[in-house]
Amino acid sequence: MRNENGIDIDIEALNKLLNTADLITIGFTLFPERLLVDTRSNDQERQFADMVEPVANIQERYVWLGKHRGSFGAPEGFAFFVWPQTVRGLIERDALAPLKARLTSEARRDLDVALATAAELERGAIIEAIKGSDRWPAVWERAA
Repeated sequence: MRNENGIDIDIEALNKLLNTADLITIGFTLFPERLLVDTRSNDQERQFADMVEPVANIQERYVWLGKHRGSFGAPEGFAFFVWPQTVRGLIERDALAPLKARLTSEARRDLDVALATAAELERGAIIEAIKGSDRWPAVWERAA
């Protein structure tokens, strides 16, 4: 599958990852926050899906997991990738369908809320890029 900017997405590889990884973190191109989905659950904690702050490396993510998902050990399968197209494209293509199938109805709702949050973050980043900001300096200045 090609995305909006012509980059190929290996759907088979993506689906394999979404079907097997315990913990999946997805980065996006226009904002720093990450979508984190943890498919593990036990008597103390349910499955998890939410937008989280980025970390510098995998060790920091493991520290984060220890603080927020402490009743679990290290995940057996951990995956991180950057989605190379828009959040809207991710939602409209239902690219996370294999992952959603592994989640409880409550975790699927959490994932939908997290994706809506991601879409808003992306929209805000696009608006910033158009208007110009410290993070997105304008290429031109408005005439006075």
